[in-house]
Amino acid sequence: MTTYYLVRHGTTAWVDQQRLHGITDIPLNDNGLRQAQRTAEAMRDIRAVHLFSSPLSRAMQTAQAIGEKVHLTPSPRPGLTEINFGWMEGRTIEDDLDAHKPKIVYLYEHHRLNLIRFLSGDSKRGFQKRVVQEWHNILDETRGEDSIIVAHSGVLDVILVECFGPPRDSLLPFYSIHPCSITTIEVDEGGNPLLVEMDNHAHLQEWYPAHD
Repeated sequence: MTTYYLVRHGTTAWVDQQRLHGITDIPLNDNGLRQAQRTAEAMRDIRAVHLFSSPLSRAMQTAQAIGEKVHLTPSPRPGLTEINFGWMEGRTIEDDLDAHKPKIVYLYEHHRLNLIRFLSGDSKRGFQKRVVQEWHNILDETRGEDSIIVAHSGVLDVILVECFGPPRDSLLPFYSIHPCSITTIEVDEGGNPLLVEMDNHAHLQEWYPAHD
């Protein structure tokens, strides 16, 4: 049995402003740095062999904080990079679009993010294929060796869907993952995943109170 600890990076100015920043390299803000330290402290007793990270600075900063506690150096994996939102990078969903959206176009109203991303960024299918391939590469490289993976909400969502299918009992079409939370998966010798813990943010009560 191999254990994988999936960690979303800490918060950034753009996360706090609900701006899309897929491949834009925005670092952690002060809260994000503190969250990374809290997560690192929560993981200090984990005996992992590998520490993988998206190469973007917000993930690497989080991974470096964890690495100091578990005595590992983060290994950047380009396949763990967040999706490219194209023209939508740095914007909120409702940003400039509301000023000029055609009210008669149903496609724009209901599928604008996917359309813009398809035309100027990553296609959803291409992004999913990249992340799934990286996930399986990591599985192949780490059999029997517990590992920590620090990445982005979109990346972790793809991994969770690959392992367990779309989220059930949720109004959202994706897994909701708090910044600097820890999701734990065990994978047996046959490659079968077991969800041990989902989105654990008990160590982050300053930001996410117990009733959250």
